[in-house]
Amino acid sequence: MNATVLSPGVSSRTTTLQGLPNRALFLDRLKQALASAQRHGQRVALLFLDLDRFKEINDTQGHAIGDRALIEIARRFQAALREEETLARLAGDEFVVIAMGANQSAAALIAERIQKALAEPLAINGRFFALKASIGIAFYPEDGRSAEELLKHADIAMYRAKASGGGYRFYRSEMGTDLARKLEIVHRLETALAAGRLQLHYHLQVHLPSGKIVGAEALSRWHDADWGMVSPAEFIPIAEERGLIGTLGEWALAGACRQVRHWQERGCPLPGRVAVNVAAKQFEDDDFVDRCLRIARESGAASSAIELELTESGMMRDPERAVEVTRALTSAGFALSIDDFGTGYSSLAYLKRFPVHKLKIDISFVRDMLTDRNDLAIVSAIVAMAKSLGLKTLAEGVEEAAQAEHLLA
Repeated sequence: MNATVLSPGVSSRTTTLQGLPNRALFLDRLKQALASAQRHGQRVALLFLDLDRFKEINDTQGHAIGDRALIEIARRFQAALREEETLARLAGDEFVVIAMGANQSAAALIAERIQKALAEPLAINGRFFALKASIGIAFYPEDGRSAEELLKHADIAMYRAKASGGGYRFYRSEMGTDLARKLEIVHRLETALAAGRLQLHYHLQVHLPSGKIVGAEALSRWHDADWGMVSPAEFIPIAEERGLIGTLGEWALAGACRQVRHWQERGCPLPGRVAVNVAAKQFEDDDFVDRCLRIARESGAASSAIELELTESGMMRDPERAVEVTRALTSAGFALSIDDFGTGYSSLAYLKRFPVHKLKIDISFVRDMLTDRNDLAIVSAIVAMAKSLGLKTLAEGVEEAAQAEHLLA
């Protein structure tokens, strides 16, 4: 594998990164470019770049090494650009490119050159980091006539690219409306969490052969005074993107623990356990196990009454750490299941090392299993594999008797 190696001995005070225009100088150059474009009837493309997963370098290697990585990245970007294309660094891991006279196809080629510059991974202190860039593209004059407006719209397009998994996106006017809705959701969700306006609903889990209740899943629900019910499919991804998922996850765990205690005090304990979803970002916190134990203790519920649903993709970001964390959780009394199984990229070598007791078959396979032979084959394979590993299976979203019959068979 080819890689650029960064060592602690490299100085972060080189002219490669310092030589780039900062935000103030960049805005001045962009204003000059727009003035020139207006005089000569030209278009200007502005590309807004944000590095995906760069935070991992700062978190694992420290900010000093992160700065050195930025120096190398800036060098690569400069090597990929042409003389008429101006690169600047706004802040952190955000860069911008001004391209005079560029149309959509030319701007797309610039974005592709930038992404190709990141194809070779960075090797830092013995670890490889494969970085990509999310890129938003806006044009003068159709997407903005001032430097500030053009930058804002390129930034909005970049966020759309990042939300779509990376790559590049051209700005469209409806993106601004979508972003405004997203920012309003963030504000209202923060307020609702602080005021205790969210609710937990409990989705029962049923043992198919006997029809008996064997547990429940706690699901977050939000009714806004103005909007009515806000779909979890809308507000949970936004909570993950905007750093609210940890707060939301801890609120859900605490609420489920209190409900378990309440049912027990009323003399009608729930058969089985209450399952609570755990987001990948929660699982990555170093003190995640301690937080779970503290929440259960303060809520008055036994950890053995709680099942934590861990996402397949979240566990596989750092499988070795996931093995340690899951073993610590089961030692503390929690039961574990893998949520949305079949949609991620679990290694079977690691699956047998995780102390989980249940695989949850994703609803996307269950929904069409009666009409899609491939989905039925996947469901059958997951059930067979779970049986051979001594694990239970739980199918999400069973809504028809025929689905239940096929699953039971």
